[in-house]
Amino acid sequence: MRKLVRLKTQEGERIFVHLDNWGGGIDRLFRRWTREHDGWRCVDTGQIARRASLFEGFRRSTPRWKA
Repeated sequence: MRKLVRLKTQEGERIFVHLDNWGGGIDRLFRRWTREHDGWRCVDTGQIARRASLFEGFRRSTPRWKA
């Protein structure tokens, strides 16, 4: 199984993790990430990241339609 998960840290850094199984994987810097109840935690550095949306950059602050 090789699935790619897109994460975003609290500092705004975007990370792509290749999953080994549903509970953990490795990023491009070979840091180990594990799934926890509050998000994804890096075993090596202790950083916490959350799952990033694919369309996160395309969201608008105001709706297109008018009421």
